[in-house]
Amino acid sequence: MTDKRKILIAELTAITGCEDQVKAVLADYAVHVRAEAGNETFECYQTADTPARFVVYEIYTDEAAFEAHLAAPENRQVNERLASITEGGSSLTFLRAFG
Repeated sequence: MTDKRKILIAELTAITGCEDQVKAVLADYAVHVRAEAGNETFECYQTADTPARFVVYEIYTDEAAFEAHLAAPENRQVNERLASITEGGSSLTFLRAFG
């Protein structure tokens, strides 16, 4: 059986001095994303060795759920907020489950 879920890691780096702002934006956004119909997981982390680095682990039920997430106005709004307090936006790594 093929796993149809969309699984990814988003990584971003706060501009020096903006770490608390990034944490607040991600925490607020997490509440919204977790309520989306197709979201299974939205977990936010701050790396232990580099406090300016943040990692978000996300799982959506399928491609359609992920596309709905991307199309949500809140997604555009949070990306606009993060643009001014992070370096270079976020990088996405898509994962495939096995085993």
